[in-house]
Amino acid sequence: MNQKLYIVFVLAFLSVHAFGQRININKALRYFQQEKLDSAKIFIDEASQHPETSSFSETWYYKGFVYKEIYNKNKGRNDESDTRDVAINSFFKHLELDTTGRFQQSAEKSIKYLATTIYNDAVVQLNTVDYGKAIANFEKYKGIMEQIEPSTNLLEIELQFNSVLAGVYNQIYEEDNEKNHNFLDKCAETYQRVISLDPNNISANYNLGILYYNEAVNIIKNLDYDLDIITLELVQDDIVVLFKKALPYMEKAYQLNPKKEDTLTGLSGIYFSLNEFEKQERIEKELELLKKSGQDE
Repeated sequence: MNQKLYIVFVLAFLSVHAFGQRININKALRYFQQEKLDSAKIFIDEASQHPETSSFSETWYYKGFVYKEIYNKNKGRNDESDTRDVAINSFFKHLELDTTGRFQQSAEKSIKYLATTIYNDAVVQLNTVDYGKAIANFEKYKGIMEQIEPSTNLLEIELQFNSVLAGVYNQIYEEDNEKNHNFLDKCAETYQRVISLDPNNISANYNLGILYYNEAVNIIKNLDYDLDIITLELVQDDIVVLFKKALPYMEKAYQLNPKKEDTLTGLSGIYFSLNEFEKQERIEKELELLKKSGQDE
């Protein structure tokens, strides 16, 4: 066979072959436009799995949209579906392969939208039963946003999420202090995480201070005074340690807002328990003046 004719034949064959594979993309688009998502999924999956069309950036762009719409259609009935993850990964794959930037804004917008639904799930799941799922979804949301928009500032929502999570841990602890004692540590660690991100966070400083304070008070309330003297002294040492742990956080909360009655009350109790009576008397006077003036903030 003439060499030129052979080359033309091969090129024609490859062109027909490529067109044949692109048919799956076209079919997927047609079914997508007809809102026949199950059929669209079959053909776009075939296109994304075929060695040739899997290299097309538009294959992944359209796959992202098909799976995004399947997720939107079913999310009220099946929030655990992996279709959202497939959609996100497909859009990212498109951005990786795309050299034209034609659909960049659309793909990025879709990723951000889907990321927001993950964050919303995390917020709903912030309860004593589903908190593990909430943490996983929040971390997933952060990872997606940092990838799609590295300059985005997530500090505020991270502070909010961890503050609520600490409250959830505290609620679990209070349901059964003995059985769930490890949640006291989880709560403290989470408030400390907030403070590490925002040292001047009044709420976290106060809540961490009151967490240790309340634990000390609970031990005192439940103290068995028939204990032998050595055991009793050890327990009393533990109580002092808790009050000392509470002190710097309550003092910080006071420095940040000296007009809050709850903070003054807690600080007074801590000073009294640590035998710092001069400081306790000063705080008590401030507390009396605050109550008279009605300026609690």
